[in-house]
Amino acid sequence: MVTANMQPRFNADVYYIPLDDGVYLRSNNNGLALKGMSLYPLLKHLVPHLDGTATLAEITAGLDVDKKRMVTNLIEKLATHHFLHDVSQDQSHTLDSEDLATYTTNITFINSFQTSATSRFEHFRNQKLLLIGSGYGFIALIQACLHCGVKHIAAIDTLESSENRIATPAPAFIDRAAQFSRCDAEQSVQFMAAPAWDHEAEVRPLLQDCDAMLHISDQAPLARAQLLNRLCIEQQKILIQAIVVDEHAWIGPLVSPTTGACWECAWRRLQANSTQSSAQAQQYAFYDQSTTTNSLYLTRTTAAINAQRLIFEVFKYFTLSNPGEAPPHLSSIDLKTGTSQSHTYLPHPHCQSDQHPPVPTAAQFLEQIQRLQLQNPIEPQILSEKLAHCFDDRLGLFTALDDDDFAQTFLAVYQVRLSNPMLTQYAPDATREALTTIAASSKTQNARLRACQKACTRYAANLVDQRRLLSQEALQHHPLPAIAPTQLIGIQAPSNESESWTWALDLHTQQVYPIPAQHVFCPPQESERGIAAGINWHEAICQALLDWCQYLTLEELREAHQPYKQVDLAHAPMTAEGDYLYHLLTTALGQITVYDVTGSLQVPTFAFCLTGPVVTYSTHCDIAQALETGCERALQQYQAEQFRQPVYALAPVPDLPASRRSNQLSVPSMFSPATWAKRQARLLETLQTQHLRALAIPLDHDPALMQVLPFIVRVLLTQTEVQYGA
Repeated sequence: MVTANMQPRFNADVYYIPLDDGVYLRSNNNGLALKGMSLYPLLKHLVPHLDGTATLAEITAGLDVDKKRMVTNLIEKLATHHFLHDVSQDQSHTLDSEDLATYTTNITFINSFQTSATSRFEHFRNQKLLLIGSGYGFIALIQACLHCGVKHIAAIDTLESSENRIATPAPAFIDRAAQFSRCDAEQSVQFMAAPAWDHEAEVRPLLQDCDAMLHISDQAPLARAQLLNRLCIEQQKILIQAIVVDEHAWIGPLVSPTTGACWECAWRRLQANSTQSSAQAQQYAFYDQSTTTNSLYLTRTTAAINAQRLIFEVFKYFTLSNPGEAPPHLSSIDLKTGTSQSHTYLPHPHCQSDQHPPVPTAAQFLEQIQRLQLQNPIEPQILSEKLAHCFDDRLGLFTALDDDDFAQTFLAVYQVRLSNPMLTQYAPDATREALTTIAASSKTQNARLRACQKACTRYAANLVDQRRLLSQEALQHHPLPAIAPTQLIGIQAPSNESESWTWALDLHTQQVYPIPAQHVFCPPQESERGIAAGINWHEAICQALLDWCQYLTLEELREAHQPYKQVDLAHAPMTAEGDYLYHLLTTALGQITVYDVTGSLQVPTFAFCLTGPVVTYSTHCDIAQALETGCERALQQYQAEQFRQPVYALAPVPDLPASRRSNQLSVPSMFSPATWAKRQARLLETLQTQHLRALAIPLDHDPALMQVLPFIVRVLLTQTEVQYGA
């Protein structure tokens, strides 16, 4: 709000040009078009007086009421959009006129975003920076910090021999400090001896006397980078790093107590997307690759660019001159082309610096389940918005959502490419294939959302954090009996004794039991049953139970001898979408045959045949929904065959022999509960009549994913008379 005593100063970075009906203003931070034929002449006349020496009252003295109001309104508009500021409100500083002249461009930049620019610059200037590095980048970083006005610089050359470490600077260090060009007499550069980087006790004291640490290297000292990140987070120090790997310079993120950023989280996300080969993955592993050859594309110029990016991020942090609140990001510069990208990321569950998950007790696990049961369903639009934050081509949980040139005829087909956070655990030496999930639907938006939901499910099923699991020793002190692996249905008997355990909820009794973790989480290339997601807890459980029901029905089908009737699709209950898909199939094929193979579980299950063998089975509590799902899958198979795109063809399923195919038509009829909660109760009751019990485990080892889609579960089946044993 403007006052008569304010002293307006027009920002030095603002340009203004006349428009046909007004004036346009542009600064580093903003752009604004103002309408009014007289505004440009008025502004041109006014700007020389907006130098901060006169008050608003003095500027408008002698004007009539209308002109005074016009000038006041214009100044208020300019102040609101940060084109000028009130000098009378600036905080005090101690910079002299020589310093102000030397660093005027720095102060002008701050002025585009904040008030009291000079005071903020002085605050930055007084920070004690510790620079660590080697090569061209290290030299360029020292010089860049001096040019930015930093007064206190301590520097450690990581190439210094560890045998020559001493407590005080050697003459060689002093001579080296003298070669840098200082911008003012108060600046100093002090070289320090390098510690043994593999001895944390020697590294930790370095942080005590610095306000911010900047680490730059022409190579890939990733173990050192990981250590510095952890120590800075522990001691709440500022840290930013620039590391060169695989012909790219990776800069950031800026780690601080206020940003919530973590270098190790970002780097682990990068590792999870290094799937081309084991050799490529090794370049990103957490060890110091000091023997690697420097990139041919890392010249003095590119090294200087990396250094400037580091100090600029620190400058913006301490002066609060960031243009808007941006999420933590890791920037990459392609050394071959000079192009740069900014990559956002989510915290990584395996991070040793930032993520410290506790092992939940049985009571805490039960409380978590109860919260999930009461949590509101996720709206599709909100889910789509949250999923967008999971995508980045280098650091995302998912790297791409596209149609990959798939035919988009009967159905829209989309795929999601996943990261693999368990890459080194499952296949440290193998060629790494990119993980993908594919979904199809008659509606493009549905296909995209389903592909994303399947990606979330597969990602969560593969991810395990060993720190969240119960050890064998801890299990011995727990009063609840552990479920014996041999009692699990449809699970291959373990070849060795279980070493870690996790909690599972008995869905029938709401009791909590330990269960072997190796039967809950599965490697990425394996497809396990009983894994599902939903928009709420009950849908996720139902989808997992339906997966088991289909498995049990098909197992029963193998031993059956009676013929199964055909479904009279012309009179069977159908959803509007199911009817549309059925007519697409009959138009394309002329005929489709569906058999009702519902077994003793009495959960509607149907076999779909196109021209001969069964192409898919579909199981659902609701007959109409089961038929819709089956028609959609059959159409997906037909489309894949017609356009020779086997990548989204359905996986082969057991066939239904001709001897068990009846020509008799039937119209299936069965009552279906309307809500997922009631369907869950119905399915659990059905399983109990077959002497089976269901155990549920939330797949929640990545908290970042749980903020997006918390309803991802694994359901395992066991015999009713559970036998326990560790």
